[in-house]
Amino acid sequence: MKSFSLLLLLVSPFSVAVNAWPNIRDAPSTTVDIQDGQTGTLMVLPPRQTDTGTKRVPDADHPFIAPGPNDMRGPCPAMNTLANYGYISRNGITSFEEIILGTEEAFNLNRDMASAMAAINMLTRGNPFVNKISIGGVSSFVPPLPGQIDGPETQGIAKHGRFEGDASITRSDVHIGDNRNFNQTLWDMDLEQLAKFGDDGPDGPATVFNVQTLIELVRQNLESDHALDPEFAIPIRRLNLVFAFLQMATKRIITSFFMNQTFPENWFRAAAPVLGSPIPAEIAAALPQWVPGRNDENGVFVADPRPPAPFNISSGCANYWDNLVNAVPGTLTDITGIFKQNVDMLTGILFNGSGCSEPIAPAGPTNV
Repeated sequence: MKSFSLLLLLVSPFSVAVNAWPNIRDAPSTTVDIQDGQTGTLMVLPPRQTDTGTKRVPDADHPFIAPGPNDMRGPCPAMNTLANYGYISRNGITSFEEIILGTEEAFNLNRDMASAMAAINMLTRGNPFVNKISIGGVSSFVPPLPGQIDGPETQGIAKHGRFEGDASITRSDVHIGDNRNFNQTLWDMDLEQLAKFGDDGPDGPATVFNVQTLIELVRQNLESDHALDPEFAIPIRRLNLVFAFLQMATKRIITSFFMNQTFPENWFRAAAPVLGSPIPAEIAAALPQWVPGRNDENGVFVADPRPPAPFNISSGCANYWDNLVNAVPGTLTDITGIFKQNVDMLTGILFNGSGCSEPIAPAGPTNV
């Protein structure tokens, strides 16, 4: 029987380069560091998992429990699902290590990919000094960065602009709707494309999202959001995620994750650690008219300038450049102690997975 998998989160556009990462710490320090009343927590890169085969998910140790009124949930169906089953903290306040271990266990993500995903989320919307991040919005459990160097609040991954962005297949753009919760109208539009282009599968005719269906979904959402959202923007880091958000899967599987934020019944994780896929490259090649850019004041889509050399050698390197220059706050360069050690490790993870020849210091805007 043909198997189907769902890859919900990718960090680089098509794959993550695998390196030894000799400069990345794998042992904790005993130093105590208190800054602005906060106690620093030194991040540690977890060891690579040894149990890397397929298994049924969830297991008995991870039952579904619906989130309570004070639990954080956000725009990412994968993170929400992990929290609903306790693969990360059920209150939606998680850590660098927990994201890696949870995505490895539930989705069998390769550690390099899981680490890069955790790193960019923590750098852009978390507090890497205390090693906490909200998978939703602002939480009292995640304090602002010491000295409030990125504003008076740590926003969480639901905040638009740095990581969360436009052209989701099931969430509205933030400027024209609800960017956190499932949108039935968008899903109905997606199902129209599935009915036209989908393959037959174990759940019935036209129930498999093949590559052509994924191409049409991406095309439809980019065109629709460009027309409806006057502030539509799709920088490199977001366009790569739009191209890379899905792999072939069935309607039943995607509905379970995206609508219900639950693991599908009788679902098994990938049979080997997931590191990348050729599908995003196929989608990008089929839609050459869609390049990084944004709407101007007249609603005309204008392409962004290309990254400078040597960061224009590949999509992965360009993605790294965009994240460090435009998303990771520049104030993270003027820090000390455990705060600096953690940020250096996180930016090192992104660099080592980028394919670039030289690193970049964070230079993005603050308090946005």
